[in-house]
Amino acid sequence: MASFAKREMRHLVFLGISGLVGTKYADAFAYAPNFITKIIQEDTGVSPSMETNAYGSQSDPQMASTAIKTRFPPEPNGYLHLGHAKAVSFNFEVARMFGGACNMRMDDTNPSKEDEEYVQSILEDVRWIRSGLYDGEDPWDGPVRKTSSYFDEIYQAAEYLISTGDAYVDSLTAEEMREYRGTLTEPGKPSPYRERSIEENLKLFREVSMKMAPVEYCEFFRTYLTFQLR
Repeated sequence: MASFAKREMRHLVFLGISGLVGTKYADAFAYAPNFITKIIQEDTGVSPSMETNAYGSQSDPQMASTAIKTRFPPEPNGYLHLGHAKAVSFNFEVARMFGGACNMRMDDTNPSKEDEEYVQSILEDVRWIRSGLYDGEDPWDGPVRKTSSYFDEIYQAAEYLISTGDAYVDSLTAEEMREYRGTLTEPGKPSPYRERSIEENLKLFREVSMKMAPVEYCEFFRTYLTFQLR
């Protein structure tokens, strides 16, 4: 009963912006250009279409050759809320309008807070939000993807960024990070570890990573690997 109640509550919340599910999209909404769709249009030379019935189904050869890929990457540690619903609508619809496809990718990098119940709930809600707007069983392109499937690529990318001087290992404590980050009214200041050599950064990064499971070093990336702004 509790699970049913939670599911119904989610759907009632989504009704605020998705009450026209199943209605022909072009009849329900008006296209409002925004900076993202303008950039896509400028880069591809393709005008957005409201008449695409399925991802990648445009008959225009130009659209087929410039099809874009978007993605919806929720972390499966809770149920979707209104902000997620907006992201679902935007990411899937931008791909649809330009004859592209949208990937569904679970950002499963924090297993202590994630649960299969949330995974299935998210997939169910995305299908519901997009119902009537796609052909086939699911609105996303291909299988459901997981960030954990790409840990090796993520690690190699991190090493590459360190080797090019675009990232470094930061040893500030959490309290020190808050101090150095600055505030809305006070500017931040550079970390004293920013000037570490590439060799030292690679050594530290490899030493720590070798002691961790893949999921742990993904969390380490987010906390201690800092990207240089150039």
